[in-house]
Amino acid sequence: MLRAAFLTLVILLVLPAAADAACRTAPVADVWYDSPAVQVWFDDHGIVACVRATGTERVVRTGDEDVTLEFSGVYGERWLSTDRSWGVEEDDSTRYSEDEHAGSPSTEGSSSHMLDLYTGAKLSAPSAFDVPGGQITTGPEGTVARYTDGRTQLLDLDSGEELALQGRRLYWRTATGPHTARLALPARGPAATPRRLRPATKMARCTPQRGARLVARHRRLVITRVARAMRVCFNGRTTALADATRVEPVFGSDVAYRRPGRVGYLDASTGKRKELPSAGGPIAADLWTIAARDRKGVLRVWGDFRRPMVITRKPATEIALSTYDVYWLAADGTPRVKTFDG
Repeated sequence: MLRAAFLTLVILLVLPAAADAACRTAPVADVWYDSPAVQVWFDDHGIVACVRATGTERVVRTGDEDVTLEFSGVYGERWLSTDRSWGVEEDDSTRYSEDEHAGSPSTEGSSSHMLDLYTGAKLSAPSAFDVPGGQITTGPEGTVARYTDGRTQLLDLDSGEELALQGRRLYWRTATGPHTARLALPARGPAATPRRLRPATKMARCTPQRGARLVARHRRLVITRVARAMRVCFNGRTTALADATRVEPVFGSDVAYRRPGRVGYLDASTGKRKELPSAGGPIAADLWTIAARDRKGVLRVWGDFRRPMVITRKPATEIALSTYDVYWLAADGTPRVKTFDG
C-alpha cells in the first residue's frame, strides 16, 4: 500500500500540475519562503512555488494522504528542495510543528527531491546532500554528484561522510582522510539577475520599520533592510544588525552574518550572538557554529562551547563546516580537517 502510494507520488511529480499557470496570491500565513525572486507557500494539497520574473508557478503534490511533504529550501533562487516521508507516526508534539526543537516523527521511508523552477527538471534520491542545482549521494556506488541538467560527476569511488560546501568546493571524509573537489554546478542563468527589494509588510508577527524592504522570509524568520541597516525578526522579536553586509539563514531562528572585520552568529529568538574576527571572504557557518580566519592568519571555530577554538595558524582558504568538522585548503592545495566538540 505505502509503496504503491509512493509510486503514485513519483508519477504525479513527473507531471506537475499547473506548471505554466500565472502565480496565485499566497496567504501571508501560508508562506514558507519569500524573496525578490521566489515565493514558496503551502496550499491545501501541497507546495506552490512562484518565479516572480516569469510569473511561472510550479506545484508539488503528494497525491496521497499517507505521504508527508516537507519544504527544505530554495537554492540559488532557482532550485526547490523538498522531502517526502511515508509511514509517518506522529504525535501532538511533532504534527505540523514549526518548532525546530520538537521531536522528530518516525517514518517507514523517505526521499529527497529537487526541482528546477525554471525548466521543471527534477532529481530524487532516498537521501541526499543538497547543492545548488544538484544532489550529492553516498553509498556503494561511491560519492556522486547529480545535477538537474542531467549531468553526473563521480567524486570518489568510496562513500563519503560529513559533507560540507563552500561555493563550488565540496569536502568530505573517508577512512583515508579528507577529500575535496570542485563541483560542476549548473549555471543559475536568469535566476542570477538581481531583483529589486520589495517593500516589507507585516508577516510572521514581525512589523517592519518604516521604509523597510524585504530581503528574505524563511517561515517565521524575516530579514529586512532600511537603507544599509539590516534587521532580523523572529516570531515578533527584532534584532538590529546595523552594519551587517550579509545575512544568511542557518536553521530555525539562527542566522550567520558578516560585518566589517567580523563574522557573527545570531539566535534571533533570544538576541544572543557570538562573533569571530575575520579577514573577509565567504561566511562559513553550520548549526550553532561559525568559523573564520582573522587578519593575522589564525583560523578559529566557535560552536556550542564557551570560547572560540584555534584550529590552525597556518594558511587556510575555502573554509567550510559540517556539524562537527571544519575543513580548509592548506597552502599546497590539499584538504585539511579537524573535528571539534559542540
